[in-house]
Amino acid sequence: MAKDRRTYQVPRGFRDLLPDDVAVWQVLEATAAGLARRRGYREIRPALLEETDLFTRSVGEVTDIVEKEMFSFARGKTAVSLRPEGTAGIVRAYLEGGFAKTRPIQRFFHIGPMFRYERPQKGRERMFTQFDVEALGSTDPRLDAEVIHMAALFFEELGIHGLEVRVNSMGDGGDRDAYRDAVRAFLAPTIAAHCDLCRSRFERNVLRVLDCKNPKCQELHAGAPAILDFLSDENRAHFEEVRTLLSALGRETVIDTGLVRGLDYYTRTVFEVHYPAMGARSALCGGGRYDHLIRELGGPDLGAVGCAIGFTGTLIALEELGVKPQAVASVADGYVVAAGDDLDAEVFALAEELRAQGVSVVYDVEGKSVKAQMKGANAGGHRFALVVGSTELERGTVQVKDLDAGEQSEVARGDVAATIARIAGSA
Repeated sequence: MAKDRRTYQVPRGFRDLLPDDVAVWQVLEATAAGLARRRGYREIRPALLEETDLFTRSVGEVTDIVEKEMFSFARGKTAVSLRPEGTAGIVRAYLEGGFAKTRPIQRFFHIGPMFRYERPQKGRERMFTQFDVEALGSTDPRLDAEVIHMAALFFEELGIHGLEVRVNSMGDGGDRDAYRDAVRAFLAPTIAAHCDLCRSRFERNVLRVLDCKNPKCQELHAGAPAILDFLSDENRAHFEEVRTLLSALGRETVIDTGLVRGLDYYTRTVFEVHYPAMGARSALCGGGRYDHLIRELGGPDLGAVGCAIGFTGTLIALEELGVKPQAVASVADGYVVAAGDDLDAEVFALAEELRAQGVSVVYDVEGKSVKAQMKGANAGGHRFALVVGSTELERGTVQVKDLDAGEQSEVARGDVAATIARIAGSA
């Protein structure tokens, strides 16, 4: 008895990137990598899977990520999770790789998938790709400005202009403690009217209350104390220096005292890049400084600053603005056409000769007629049809047809790759 056949679909909140999608994705990847490498950032590829405790210690127990959104499971006595964000794993790799002892100043970037179990909706997926930038080992405010400027440049290089950079400071040390006490005193009279999550956060990490997206809760904590009023002279000077450095680059900043990044490890500078024309969903990315995370994960007390940019949100913004990234063609340059019978071996050999010289080519594998092969070359979006028959074999030539220009010439077999390069380069 034959088994019942069923079809399969990608799990909810995940998606496949098909070849045309990948072509656009590669534009984002190339833009990100180019910006990072020009500033001395080196690519790092940390593990997809980490011990769950890494995120509990770094991101914070009283966060949506840790409480509700991680893909976690146990193998033996170890609880592990698919990474929900990039910074913790990069810092863990930095420490495990010995950089904190040998070369503490490191600039890293990473492009790869993250995983969060949240309700899928437009702009939110359970597997999503991020561009992470992390400058480790220093508290120099120039690195804050460098990271913020790079984040804004990413969107500008893709064609999104009119950005707004919003900044705040989370303070550090005693000023942050004083701010925490002030927020607690402000919220205490109304905390019973907040949502369940806010009431829980009030007991365990009161600053997380300010990060609640519930409209009623936002109304209740409107007018909360601003941390800028509590900054020490040192932390205020750091914050102002970051703004001054950005201004010198022609990038003005807007102070947003309500900006509280949602992860526990942030200190001092926090920022978001917005495109105001998009209204309520104007935030494109965010990041900030996390000066004690390296120490928290077992290393020395070294400064660090970084940011993360999601590709899904970037593509939605580009789509809504009508900006189309100039994707690299995802089809082969040429289509080798067999103009006769018993030419399979010759076509195969020619294709490999051209591939060895850097030309991407394909050929018919269905036994189609010459007419059908030419039709396939056109329909497939190939720039060149490379026709070889018995006559061409005798002469040692190939008919090179430029399908875009509608022009054809007979070229010596050894000159085909150079001819394609010349025509393509002059377009």
